[in-house]
Amino acid sequence: MVKTGKTHLIVHSFALAHALMCFLLHETAFGDTFVLTCLTISMVVILIRLFDGPVDVIVGLLLLASFAGFFLGTNGARWIQMLFPGMRKILTFVLTTTLVTEFLGWSIFFVVRRKKNNR
Repeated sequence: MVKTGKTHLIVHSFALAHALMCFLLHETAFGDTFVLTCLTISMVVILIRLFDGPVDVIVGLLLLASFAGFFLGTNGARWIQMLFPGMRKILTFVLTTTLVTEFLGWSIFFVVRRKKNNR
């Protein structure tokens, strides 16, 4: 399987895992923040290692992805609730985490792929 095919599998699998964990844990006392952050970190590391990215790229993109994921996730859910006020609240969180994971995964892919091509 070529790297782009593996990337599709990785990003979509993590988006599905994010959606599932959000749905199962969001309304619990434990919450979903810790698990979603761990999943995001795992996805970023796997994608960067797939393209042989250096450690400094991993660290930088991990910080960026973690902050962006948290910001986009929390604000995105509010925006979706404003756009679709009739939607169940939990579904807005599930939709948001899925979209944010896809966005972050493909953003990481385009950054590390481009870096690899410029060497």
